[in-house]
Amino acid sequence: MLSGAGGGLIPQISQAIFYQIFPPGQRGMALGFALMGWSIGPAFGPFMGGNLLAFASWRVVYGITLPLCGLGFILAWWWFPYLQRPERRRLDYYGALTITVVISTLLIALSQGNREGWGSQYILTLFAIAGVAAVVWVAVELCHPQPLVELRLFSSVPFIMAMIVMFLTTMTFRGTGPMVSVLLQRLMGLEPMLVAYVQMAPNLVYGAAVLIVGRLSDRVPAYVLVLSGLIMYAAGFLGYAGVSEVTTLAMITSFLMIRFIAEALVVSPNNLATLEALPEHKVYMATALSGLLRSIANAVGTAVAAVVWDQRYNYHLQQYAEETPLDSFGFTGVLSSLHHTLQWSGEIAALIPTKTMALIRDRLFAEASTAAWQDFFWFNAMVAIFCLFPALPFWRRRKYQAPSTLPTAAGSGQSAGASKGDPKS
Repeated sequence: MLSGAGGGLIPQISQAIFYQIFPPGQRGMALGFALMGWSIGPAFGPFMGGNLLAFASWRVVYGITLPLCGLGFILAWWWFPYLQRPERRRLDYYGALTITVVISTLLIALSQGNREGWGSQYILTLFAIAGVAAVVWVAVELCHPQPLVELRLFSSVPFIMAMIVMFLTTMTFRGTGPMVSVLLQRLMGLEPMLVAYVQMAPNLVYGAAVLIVGRLSDRVPAYVLVLSGLIMYAAGFLGYAGVSEVTTLAMITSFLMIRFIAEALVVSPNNLATLEALPEHKVYMATALSGLLRSIANAVGTAVAAVVWDQRYNYHLQQYAEETPLDSFGFTGVLSSLHHTLQWSGEIAALIPTKTMALIRDRLFAEASTAAWQDFFWFNAMVAIFCLFPALPFWRRRKYQAPSTLPTAAGSGQSAGASKGDPKS
């Protein structure tokens, strides 16, 4: 829980800090720098964790984080410049309480849905509680003069579209990450340590790509890079929709490279477009809201990926079983061929029928699994294609306008002017 909280707080705070430190012409590069650290860590993390588990205890994995956190604290204290504090706000207790209920019940339902069954009373009750609490939370935030989360930011159409792209791409990217690891182990039979080695190079490529894309986003319109990344993302998934047991490791590695480069083309420019769609004094609130949606997308992505693959696997398993009756000519031919092969190899005669059926069952499971992986790749490609619509440039024409009915609108504007050194203030 603590690691999850830190993983949700630090990226959003660092994104807001980098955005404010650098001038407008360098903010894309700054956000690329912020993302670089989150790519190098996943590149070496599994490798280090695997070696620690192999040569030491799992407790060392938690103990080694203490000196690293201490070093990060010292560097941040020493090197971070002083920034103007945002406007002081009273804590919205009712908003904090209701959103806690929403997030906790939703995450519990998503994490336990596969185990308990998505149609079980327990999971449906959790979803119902989350839904009711979400409605109450929206009502509380809209009525509160200083809400915990300013939902009125969604009055900016460019902000809404950028959030849609962020949510869907995060959902697919985070969902495919664990699934690719499962694919490498189950479909290709790789050891966990080798899987970590395979994923190291694409993460390093991602770290280099976000720097290059960050620099480009200062010179090229953000929508050009985002659209290019989404097209590459969809093309990569469509190109590897024919994955099977004979797919080579080099092909999987090249797919991971394309996936990470496409993600680099989307994330940093889309983050920049998100912040540029709002006034300067709304940057912290925008990053907080995007962090909230990103956390939900991380949880939803893993659950959706598992459900999609599981549903397609069961579907193909049932289809193959129905299309291959035991008395069909093809099935009897395969059965006879396997029977003779086992007999020729010197298998015990009494065990030949049982082993023959076991081989056929394993082959049926393998074919259904391969078809499910292919459908999974198609699903992610369709999500990327759908994201092309909210990423189109004509959504950027409408800018954010602060609602004039808010009692704190004038005060926040004066505070923003004061933080920028407005002579009138």
